[in-house]
Amino acid sequence: MNPDDSRRRTDPGEEHDGGVALSGSELRNVETGLREALVADARSIQPGERLDAILSAAHEAGPAGGQRPSPQQRWSILAAAAAVALVAGGTLWLAGRAGTPPPAPSQPTTQTTATSPRPTPTSPVPSSPNASVPPIVPPSTSAPTTGPPGQGSIDGTPVYWIGDTGGAPRLFREFRTVPDTGGSVDSAVTAMTAMEPLDPDYFSPWRPASRVDVTRRGDALTVDLSADAISGQDVGSEVAARAVQQLVYTATAAAQVAGIPARTVTILIDGKPADAWGVVRLGEPMARAPQAEVQSHVWVLAPTEGQELPAGPVRFSGFGTSFEANFLWQVTRHDGSVVAQGNATGGTGTGGFGQFAFERRLPAGEYVITMSTEDPSGGAEGGGPHVDTKSFTVG
Repeated sequence: MNPDDSRRRTDPGEEHDGGVALSGSELRNVETGLREALVADARSIQPGERLDAILSAAHEAGPAGGQRPSPQQRWSILAAAAAVALVAGGTLWLAGRAGTPPPAPSQPTTQTTATSPRPTPTSPVPSSPNASVPPIVPPSTSAPTTGPPGQGSIDGTPVYWIGDTGGAPRLFREFRTVPDTGGSVDSAVTAMTAMEPLDPDYFSPWRPASRVDVTRRGDALTVDLSADAISGQDVGSEVAARAVQQLVYTATAAAQVAGIPARTVTILIDGKPADAWGVVRLGEPMARAPQAEVQSHVWVLAPTEGQELPAGPVRFSGFGTSFEANFLWQVTRHDGSVVAQGNATGGTGTGGFGQFAFERRLPAGEYVITMSTEDPSGGAEGGGPHVDTKSFTVG
């Protein structure tokens, strides 16, 4: 007999190891309370910035270890698990009732087929703790859709770019419709090397790759690129290091959207480790670097670059982290004249990322929305505020 099966009966109110065993009636009370709370809060639930949070939590989680719990602890764990299951089930049920778009459908991993320097190596970067992040799909769109691999295109594909802000190169993200080259991750990485960003403020040192092969083992991806992907010249060490994370963020985001989350990405050139642009070593598994270190501290989520909006109220939304959770915004015409300005609150004010939104009614015309982080030092410390802009048309 398994020694763990020899359990000593205890008084339901007796404490053991800091926990209390719950009786059946107490669990029913927990269930009733949770059910009432879920119903009361259902209407306040809205999709948020969760992709990086999910990825970060998955990256940080490791195999269970330590000592086996005592029999009394097991009853407390089972009670807690029952409560968590109830919350998860209730939330999913309510989300379905509210019409929340479901996660993107899972797709099989595939590969494509086609046609080929020695500096300081980079070490694998641990994933970022306590990160939270942007919606899996862009505002006002459905989940990414695709046909059979290698045919047609894939909508809502997350592709990361680089932009200079806050005195350093930082990551920004666009959702794009990209050619389906054989799967979600393969297509996203191929688009990252071959397409131009919609926002003219963004760039990428990667060059169009004539071959992109993606393989997977467990939660580890290997992306094998042809040598022409790193044929660009005059790429400095800071931009090169950010470009590695650009690919890691793009590949892991595409995997998450496809329903096959990945923790690490190993980048190879023509099937083997290499020195990219002569300044950064490739070939080791890389996780996402901490969000606050590599990502811009403010993104304009809506409107998107070049978006044409109907006359009426315009809803603006952004995402990031800022001093005291305060973001500044300004709507201008293309001649620079200010139409509206103000501030909005989002994130935690202590390094946590979060979403914010506001609405303004604008007459017909062409505009630029500028969002920036609060910089109490006035540029005296660090590289100044982080800024993102988008051009759009109303009417």
